Amino acid sequence: RDHGFPTTNDVIPAFAAPAAATVSGVATKSWSADASRAYETSNGSTTWKPLASTGGDSSPNRTHLIIETDHSGLAGSGEAIFIYLIPALLHLNGYLLAVFIYRCADNEQLQSLVERVFILSNNPRRLVRTLWLYFGLGVGWLGASIAYVLVLGGDSTSAYERFTTFRWPLHFNASPTAEMLKGILTVTLFCHDLVQMVVILSYSLICYLLRCYLKALKEKLLLHTIEPLNWMREICEFRKLLYHLNTRISLPVASLTVLNLSYTVSSVVHLFRDMTACPINIFTASLANILLWLFISLMPFFQAASLTVTCRQTQSCGHLISIRPFVHRNTSSEDLNTVLLYASSLKMSAKLFRMPISAHYLCFFVLVCFIAILTFGMCLNISLGAH
Repeated sequence: RDHGFPTTNDVIPAFAAPAAATVSGVATKSWSADASRAYETSNGSTTWKPLASTGGDSSPNRTHLIIETDHSGLAGSGEAIFIYLIPALLHLNGYLLAVFIYRCADNEQLQSLVERVFILSNNPRRLVRTLWLYFGLGVGWLGASIAYVLVLGGDSTSAYERFTTFRWPLHFNASPTAEMLKGILTVTLFCHDLVQMVVILSYSLICYLLRCYLKALKEKLLLHTIEPLNWMREICEFRKLLYHLNTRISLPVASLTVLNLSYTVSSVVHLFRDMTACPINIFTASLANILLWLFISLMPFFQAASLTVTCRQTQSCGHLISIRPFVHRNTSSEDLNTVLLYASSLKMSAKLFRMPISAHYLCFFVLVCFIAILTFGMCLNISLGAH
């Protein structure tokens, strides 16, 4: 799924004999390491044409096909490590960390945060609507991802056929078993995406609640509806919640973010690997796949950057109350100076991979990625004709 639909350089099944070899009456396919489609270049354009099938049963042809089969087995075994094993371990690591943190090591941090935010919020209905908006975005991403899997599974060269390139599952190629395996594959991919959505959505919701919590504290301090000493106590509680976010909640998110970024980069590389011609349907499907993984990859970074911006804005609270003498006329100058020094010394930021996430660097990174994709897109010849 990370590669998406095949392009001109992709391999397609090649029969191991002139007439397709049968296993239990069903044709068995093997993958060729060479390009499976011949290119006819004329007038600067490339037309896609299947290779002509061999009509004879000569020994050289047999030897060549056997060599291709052996080579495909080695290539499939090598791909299994980076396409299946390592991503599965990263996903399992993120899932186990999330279960341990939310079920064992959370210590009701999330419940306490929700209670504090709703108590301090002046508009709880708006807060609820925003939380439902986050939930709707997560469900929408999950639905789009599953729809892409179903479309990819309906294609003739699906992820299931790539899975059957390994020799050991070839005896499962009977039609009922194949359909059952496709169904199991779809269900497991749904569970995979569900875990992704729940973990990253939880992190985004916690970042949003922390932003609301900090903004409410700042507003109450400026309006003098909370005493400076109580405000500093609330800031201490906020720092504990932020520390829990940076040291605990961010761990499964970091593991899944590495996986999602690798999916995004591999999809981009697969899309721009062939610069000669790309049918519009393949380009659209591949672009949708890239946007799905790019959205889920960058979501934690944007949430962390927004939280960092809110944390840095809190440092100006001491200066803001100092220039409002009529609001804080009953507050002693000693308390005002204490709040000024305390707020100025606050250095809080959201972290991912143990690194503070800044909005400036994030915007610069997104700009570089956009320019790179736009540059590659200018070099890509998209064929609007039907393939």
